[in-house]
Amino acid sequence: MRNIALIASSLLLAACGTGGLSAEEVQSIPDGTAVGSSLSGRYALDVRVVECRGRCGPFTVGIFSSSLCDVGDVDTLDAEVTQADGHLRIETDDLPSLFEGGAYADDSFEVGGYATQLGGALEITARSVGSFEGGQLRATIDSRSWGTIEGQGADCHGVREVTGVRED
Repeated sequence: MRNIALIASSLLLAACGTGGLSAEEVQSIPDGTAVGSSLSGRYALDVRVVECRGRCGPFTVGIFSSSLCDVGDVDTLDAEVTQADGHLRIETDDLPSLFEGGAYADDSFEVGGYATQLGGALEITARSVGSFEGGQLRATIDSRSWGTIEGQGADCHGVREVTGVRED
């Protein structure tokens, strides 16, 4: 069964140590110093879970068992990257599905995202730090998922490594 929330996805990256993971912090990452839109495009991403800690599961959901974070899992995601000078927006097909933040003149970036799941019972934040080079994206995603899943308490921190290739 697919991880209940984040892989992110969750896309992007992480930043162990560059900033916090509160909803407010990941939604207020400032624009960067980049100029133009050269990073914009569609990217195919591989997202590998490299670290999990805290109450990550497994959780019983109906007749299924699932966890928020499993070291070694790899998910393949599509991402639409939109750069408007120093503002970077990354949309994925996972949670959080929207990351926003800054693109910098050296093609590095920092973005964050926030989402809820299970009717708001589970909150998910993610902060990603990475870079673009020669049509490739490399990043780390630092994420936190917390709340309740079918009455079971969750508070899970995960780190994911992201590699991607521009498709257009």
